[in-house]
Amino acid sequence: MKVSRLLSAVCVIIALGVASLSLAACQSMGDTSSSGSSSGTSSGGGY
Repeated sequence: MKVSRLLSAVCVIIALGVASLSLAACQSMGDTSSSGSSSGTSSGGGY
C-alpha cells in the first residue's frame, strides 16, 4: 500500500516536471516567434 502510493506520487511529480518543462519550451519558442513576427509587421505597417 505505502509503496504503491509512493510510486504514484513520484510518477505525478515526474509528470508535472515534464509538463512544466514542455510548457516553458513552448512559451519560449512562441515568444521569440511572436516577437519577430510582430516587430516585422509593425515596422512594415508603420512605415
